Amino acid sequence: MDWALLFRDDRFEGGARRPDDHRNAFQIDQDRIVFSRPFRRLQKKTQVHPLPSNAHVRNRLVHTLEVASVGRSLGFATGTALREAGVDFGRTPDDLGYLVQATCLAHDIGNPPFGHAGEEVIAAWMAAFLARPEVAALGLDADLACFDGNAQGFRILTRADGYRQRGGMKLTVATLAAFLKYPWDAADARAARGGRAGVKFGRFATEAMAFATVRDAAGLDGTNPRHPAVWLMEAADDIVYSLADLEDAVELGIVGYDTYRDLVAPCCTSTRSLDAEETVPQRIAYLRARAIGTLIEACVAAFLAHRDAILAGAVPPGTGLLDLCAGEGLRHAQALAAIKRHNARVIYFHPRKIEFEIGAQDVLGKALEVFVPACLAFVREGGDRAALTHRQRQVLSLMQDYEPRADFSSSENIRCAIDFVAGMTDDYASYLAARLRGLDPAL
Repeated sequence: MDWALLFRDDRFEGGARRPDDHRNAFQIDQDRIVFSRPFRRLQKKTQVHPLPSNAHVRNRLVHTLEVASVGRSLGFATGTALREAGVDFGRTPDDLGYLVQATCLAHDIGNPPFGHAGEEVIAAWMAAFLARPEVAALGLDADLACFDGNAQGFRILTRADGYRQRGGMKLTVATLAAFLKYPWDAADARAARGGRAGVKFGRFATEAMAFATVRDAAGLDGTNPRHPAVWLMEAADDIVYSLADLEDAVELGIVGYDTYRDLVAPCCTSTRSLDAEETVPQRIAYLRARAIGTLIEACVAAFLAHRDAILAGAVPPGTGLLDLCAGEGLRHAQALAAIKRHNARVIYFHPRKIEFEIGAQDVLGKALEVFVPACLAFVREGGDRAALTHRQRQVLSLMQDYEPRADFSSSENIRCAIDFVAGMTDDYASYLAARLRGLDPAL
């Protein structure tokens, strides 16, 4: 891959960028993402703990902002290290920091209500829907039976929001390429996880042309054709969610401070000033800051050591930057991996979290069983609203900007229902599911 193409700042379906004296192209991308409606909705979407009443517990928006903060620092530090190593990547360290920050701001924009539980509910419901004989006969896109927030995010950025069907948010080629954490489709063998096909992928069939345009324009190539900035965005996300999920668990009383300290301290080069902190929140903040700084240094070193393989797209899929750490950095990366294992065992299976996730199946299932059939009826009637029942027209009117259109393909029109449901916040999905059953959530 070529650095000049990887940093292309012309806009997707928007041509060459207009000069801006106040912001560079990647800062403009940040602003377009931040001012979008899907970004605002992240404030009411689950990070780990659904519908928390404690305002100190992170939602998806707070998580995103924290990842963007770490990503900017990681991008700048990596750019500085590349320059000091004599690598000519054609941009400034600030540019790399801004690019990574933009992708971090967008990295979770496609996540549905209730987090990963919501992804599984949508995929399972749609798989059963597509298996119905009358639906199978329509020859719809097979990946309607799969759902990944990464692919949904690429759809939002390029097609479903902003300038709908006209380039989406019209971000730069570089930002869109750096967003593609999994640059393959659901049918690709690399999308499988744990023996299940179509789990981790970066684009739906409806965005095949958009994906090809971005891939070719940015020159993504190799057996693992990821933009170099993806590795930095992914590392920032891994660092932040691992530490933050544990911190939130302390806030909710799921784990104690001593457990937090014992797990996080090995991620730090030094904790000599820890005892000077007077309160538990101050000690947690101290440990978090020290751990993030140490892990950024480890990731920068790993990127530099493997930069040729990263640029060639030759690092095996499933490998992250933290997996490439060596020396002292390896010890700190292994400490973060221990936190991940603890979180998976203790936090992600906590009864409070599981109760809400089981409820997500009922909530999202109800929304899908109302909106998907209405879009199917629209498809069967050839886009003629007058031929629909009064109830079907009512349902479509609730979808507002995500309504199906007569000039869309059949698969695109079915995906409109998924866009609407996946875009819901946790509380709105719960509220609407009750209303669709004829219940008043306020009672």
